[in-house]
Amino acid sequence: MGEEFSVEDLIIILQRRFFYFVIPAVATIILGVAGVMLLPSKYTAQGTILVESQQIPTELVRSTITAYAQERIQTIRQRVMTRNQMLEVAKKFSLFSNASGLSESERVGIMRNNLKVNMITASGRSGANRDGTIAFTVSYTDPDRNKAYLTANEFMTLFLSEDVRTRTAGASNTTEFFIREAARLRDSVADLEERISEYKSQNADALPEHLNMHLDMLERVTRDYNNSQATIAQLEEEKRFLETQLISGASAENGLDQLLARLEAELAQLRATFNDNYPAVKAKRDEIAAIKRQMAPSAEIQRLRSDLGAAEAALTALERTDEPDVELVLQAEQNVEAARLALSDKITEESRRGTSDIAGVQLEGRLAIIDNRIRMAMRQADSSQEKIQEYQQRVAATPEIERGLAALSRDHENLFREYQDVLNKQQDAQLAENLEENQQAEKFSILEPALMPDAPSSPQRGKLLAMVLFAALGVGGAIALGVEMMLQTVRGRNHLTNIVESHPIAVIPYIHGVDEKRFALPFLNRPKTAPASI
Repeated sequence: MGEEFSVEDLIIILQRRFFYFVIPAVATIILGVAGVMLLPSKYTAQGTILVESQQIPTELVRSTITAYAQERIQTIRQRVMTRNQMLEVAKKFSLFSNASGLSESERVGIMRNNLKVNMITASGRSGANRDGTIAFTVSYTDPDRNKAYLTANEFMTLFLSEDVRTRTAGASNTTEFFIREAARLRDSVADLEERISEYKSQNADALPEHLNMHLDMLERVTRDYNNSQATIAQLEEEKRFLETQLISGASAENGLDQLLARLEAELAQLRATFNDNYPAVKAKRDEIAAIKRQMAPSAEIQRLRSDLGAAEAALTALERTDEPDVELVLQAEQNVEAARLALSDKITEESRRGTSDIAGVQLEGRLAIIDNRIRMAMRQADSSQEKIQEYQQRVAATPEIERGLAALSRDHENLFREYQDVLNKQQDAQLAENLEENQQAEKFSILEPALMPDAPSSPQRGKLLAMVLFAALGVGGAIALGVEMMLQTVRGRNHLTNIVESHPIAVIPYIHGVDEKRFALPFLNRPKTAPASI
């Protein structure tokens, strides 16, 4: 099959296989023309939708719809071409007759094939439509021109309404999202503020802002404690001096002190030899007790001392309560002062009447007053020491409380900043929603509605007839060539040269038979004679 066909070979084949070429070609033309003429006419109605830019500058109000126009068009196209939507449109305009016998799926498939959406783009466009889409066309094809017109406009309306719905719903969803986020963050901020308030309430004694005050109070109570200790030391020194006077015999004129000292020395000697049950020891103890009773203060002074001690105990008990009552403490202090004055007056009165040991009574009275003052100073020192410990604990706990409060404050600051950002975004989303509701954002508008088609869009019979003609020539030629190849005949001198691998000496013209001449083509007949080929 590697033989080459020359023009001469093709002419010989066409001449010899003329009917194999003509009959299939004519049959193909007849069938093709009939088929083309019988094809039903279809009409296409097409409209153009313009993609309008946002009317308000994006620097002032930014839309929340960030999808490109082409992306939104494709999304809307899928929503419009849903099964239910297609069936509703088909029912509305009676696109298919009941006698067509088509199922719903087949009807939907036909409508999807007949509906076309084509983009119109412009290079170098910037702004919201960064993909360059400035418009798009919607067309629908149907055998009925009126149905094509109505259906195309219906789909354009669906595109417009779906765009408005999706943009408005998207902006509304964005606003609702930020409203929910703002409410959540507001509750979180309130909870954190409540935690900070509780933390400050629980650690009110050691807050960082009170540190300087606590240091001042610590210095003050430390100074009071030192003063109390100094007062106690001074009173202790005075008490030792009075006790020395009392022991040394400041009231030696009546000899009771000397007698008591002598009896106590004798008792010590007896105890060194005898036990406490020995009669002489018992007698000596009784004698010493009698002397002491004689030297002891009167019963009234002892009662006043007891009253003073009870008043001091009551005052101490009130001061040591968790929440001392100021009025009760003041009353107890007045009672202590009254008891002290009563004891002092009684000692002075008995000293004037001349008791058996006036000097001793006076010294003991002074000692009682000093003991009372020492107890008061010690109570003040104890109170100051407790306050010192309390303020020291507050000062020591302040750094830890400050760290905890700083952590809570930092969390509150970050959360509140996030809350403010969400509020700002919520306001922007609300503006964007208003922009969409007023249709001042990017939108679709009908630039040119679909018109009633004047002529069918398909089939293009001129082109189809030309294709049929070329197809007929191809079919006829293919059949003639196929027959020639199957019969394996010599087609001409080129073919003969290829077979014998040598050029012929002379060429004898083809001699037609009677039957062949009858169907020969005049313009294809070769001459009767031909010169020899060397």
